[in-house]
Amino acid sequence: MYIDPHSHQSVVIIGGGFAGALTAIKLLDKTEVPLSITILEPREELGRGLAYSTTEAVHLVNGPAGTFSLHPEEPDHLVHWLAENALRYGWTPPADIAGSFPPRHLYGTYVRDELRRAISTARSGSTFRHVRAVASRLVSAPHRVEITTSEGETIEADEVVLALGVFQPDLARQEASVARHPGFAASPWDAAALDRLLETDEILLIGSSLSMVDAVASMEARGFQGRYQVISRRGQFIEDRRNAALERDFLAERPLPTTARSLLSIVKAERRALAAEAKDWQALPLAIRPYILPLWQKADNAERSRFARHLRAFWDVTAHRAAPDSYRAVSKAIAEGRLRHRPARLISMKSAGRLITATLKTRSGTESHSFGGVIDCRGHQLHDWRRISDPFVRSLIESGEVRPHSIGFGIDATEQGDVISEEGRVHRNISAIGHPLRGVAWESSSISEQRVQAIALADRILGKLTPLALAAS
Repeated sequence: MYIDPHSHQSVVIIGGGFAGALTAIKLLDKTEVPLSITILEPREELGRGLAYSTTEAVHLVNGPAGTFSLHPEEPDHLVHWLAENALRYGWTPPADIAGSFPPRHLYGTYVRDELRRAISTARSGSTFRHVRAVASRLVSAPHRVEITTSEGETIEADEVVLALGVFQPDLARQEASVARHPGFAASPWDAAALDRLLETDEILLIGSSLSMVDAVASMEARGFQGRYQVISRRGQFIEDRRNAALERDFLAERPLPTTARSLLSIVKAERRALAAEAKDWQALPLAIRPYILPLWQKADNAERSRFARHLRAFWDVTAHRAAPDSYRAVSKAIAEGRLRHRPARLISMKSAGRLITATLKTRSGTESHSFGGVIDCRGHQLHDWRRISDPFVRSLIESGEVRPHSIGFGIDATEQGDVISEEGRVHRNISAIGHPLRGVAWESSSISEQRVQAIALADRILGKLTPLALAAS
């Protein structure tokens, strides 16, 4: 069993992607007592996770650098870091660094470097350990938590943070039938799979959001000259992020709506008003975003479920727009007549020699088409913990240490992020951050929201551990 010899005030963070690394940074920067932090993460580098592990230069953060500092008290922190470091990491920043959209891999390097800085400047006596393993089991007690790793090591901690990120769904029946076909790419971030598609004539892209933009940008950067057919169930199609200004704080003008229907009605009215004034609709997300958390927490579960079923797809393409530079690849393919998008649902796929035949359900009926390649662009967004096959997630649910959220997104927790067990007991020493809290806070997947959560979580943990350490001394 591993117990740090220097401090009994210990925190284990399960998951070393953006949320886990940022939580560690905030703990190390803020602690006034010696602290022992362990991160369980199988990847070699911390801070990257899935989003920032891509090495393709055309995969960009989908917001300007001026808004993505890790330290809200220093809003230009990332801008200054890019000015000092971007060139040596292979990216030439434009004159307007604050308005630029840097590569995601570079942003992951920023997070990694900030964690290294926080470790090196942490309070004397604090320790940090990166265990390259995954958690396999967790057992809670009132004052300690015991975690067993995939390597058989057992670690005890005062506090545990679940920073597990997103999970890739198992291949659906339609995909499993062509999983081994050289023309099928289960992920738009699989560089080797995309390389195989370079000489094909036409590629089917399943999904029309940010992952689709990544796929097209990657293929265009490779010199692909063929065609794309993009399908999505509702016919939504993402747009690029424009420099729209906030026009009106229209949700502040009345009591916040409590139903999905009333919220939609208010937003539609505001969109019509913007159109009448020849203003850009992209001002809407700027006005709505500050109210997402109170809107979500004010609604009951029936309304939350209604929003998730009927409005989620519309919100996703409204709020999560693409970086302009990577979206140019999409615009170019459309202008050249090489990319078309339409509403359709994938029914089945089968191998047809070097091609893949896809059967689609469209508004006019059922159609079958053959493609040289198929890329699943729906993203790694399996939020329903009841469907996640990850062994640790399964063990958490089966042991009753956590319970899935009733609306099917993430796990149940308090508004502060304290995890709730199957029997309804609030864990006072197990917290969650980021994607596991989708059911509690909805927009908990972006940099901005996870930054707020990490700061609050670090304050809560240190608020509990600091008095104990001072009393012991």
